[in-house]
Amino acid sequence: MAFKKLYILVMLGILALQFNSCGYYSFRGSIPSEIKKIAVPLFDDNTSYPGVRDDLTNQVIDAFILDNTLQVVDESEADLLLTGTILSISERAAIVTTGEEVQQFEVYVNVKVKCEELKTGKVWWEKAVRRFGTMDQAGTQDERDAAIAVALEEITQDILNNTLANW
Repeated sequence: MAFKKLYILVMLGILALQFNSCGYYSFRGSIPSEIKKIAVPLFDDNTSYPGVRDDLTNQVIDAFILDNTLQVVDESEADLLLTGTILSISERAAIVTTGEEVQQFEVYVNVKVKCEELKTGKVWWEKAVRRFGTMDQAGTQDERDAAIAVALEEITQDILNNTLANW
């Protein structure tokens, strides 16, 4: 009986340690303490695709607000400036049948992004990001928009991760 109680206590202790190690986690510790605010102006757009620059800019801003590691502010108050250009939106055949009929397309969005510290001019990171969403061969405009939205979500996540965890 005493062995059973000891066994239960040991197991509860191990379980408590497991839950403790899975607790709160933040990227805040990886960013210099003087960096607290970021500005995200409207992305440039070389595609002329309607609404894509607003969608990406708003998604990036929302991601930083939701993450709450950096406060999103105007450029005049910011420690970091995140700028970007949507370079292109293109399609590529993804699934082709034996009769060489395309069944699915990948819709690629290519973006160039730069994050720099305003006080020092130091570039934290700069890179081209290319992500895609898929649509059927006879894709409608709504399906194309949905594929682009998937790509923008992935690009947004890449931007957030590169900014907060690139130390």
